[in-house]
Amino acid sequence: MVEGLISVLILAFLTLVFGLLKDLMIIIIPQVILIGVVIYLLVRVRVKISKAEKEKLGAKIEDLEKKIEGLGKK
Repeated sequence: MVEGLISVLILAFLTLVFGLLKDLMIIIIPQVILIGVVIYLLVRVRVKISKAEKEKLGAKIEDLEKKIEGLGKK
């Protein structure tokens, strides 16, 4: 998903540059809106990935703590 958003962002920037060179407001305004939406989505996806990684690491830490306690009891 991230790769797709990045490719859309690159194409939007290229189209924006083309619109700026040709001075076409009909292209510039939608591209600026599209770039803003894609950046917002990229940030949201990154935050969700970070939360998932944090939860995964927390579960691994709990498992290791249980193993250490089990070894300490023996």
